[in-house]
Amino acid sequence: MKTYIFIIILCLSNLSIIAQEKITNLKKNHLEFSTGYHVGFLKNLAFAPVSRYDYNALNYQLKYTRITKREKLFEVHFGYIDSELKSDLIPEPAPLYSKFILDFSSMKKVFNRNRFTIYIGLQSQTSVSSYFKWKHYDFQQKLGIASRFNFEIDEKHSLSSKLTLPFMMWRTSTFEENLYSLNRYQSILWTTSYKYKLSDHFDLNASYNFNYDRLQIFNAYRELQHQINLGINFKF
Repeated sequence: MKTYIFIIILCLSNLSIIAQEKITNLKKNHLEFSTGYHVGFLKNLAFAPVSRYDYNALNYQLKYTRITKREKLFEVHFGYIDSELKSDLIPEPAPLYSKFILDFSSMKKVFNRNRFTIYIGLQSQTSVSSYFKWKHYDFQQKLGIASRFNFEIDEKHSLSSKLTLPFMMWRTSTFEENLYSLNRYQSILWTTSYKYKLSDHFDLNASYNFNYDRLQIFNAYRELQHQINLGINFKF
């Protein structure tokens, strides 16, 4: 009987050590750099009476993610593009166009079962657009509801998706200054990504981003964006 008790205690001790090692090895911080191809469509009647501009360029993104002790998910994302606006209605030279995006989001885990996790919270997005090298600018501050879905296929492969629905936007620019809510402003921000684990510290990442903004005002504003990116994720 003493031998059996000793074996049981030894097994429980080993299980506790293994569980503790898994918790210790879980990386709480992720730093990701990615780049890829960006395709966009823009309509800004306050800037020019053109039904639609087309633009495409490389985009660059830097993202930091942290999981807190209370299992909250905190994300900071920075993106940048630099391109030219093209339209058949306006001759060359094409207007220069650049855009900076900075996102902050804080989400709480609300579901976790069978490698599937759901987070829900708030996201703030700041975007600054430049026309003709800052001859004109457009500053937008958005606030919305964000949700993230993570699914671990196995130890090497995982999928994630984040959906943000902004419900408020403050805009100040060389064109106007105003605060908009859902009655005149609609937007959707969606990201889905696939990760492949290279090691305990590095992942390869492929992602697709979709962004849409619409202002229902006299000087109508619309912007639609598609992004396909490849990157590397460092975990520590």
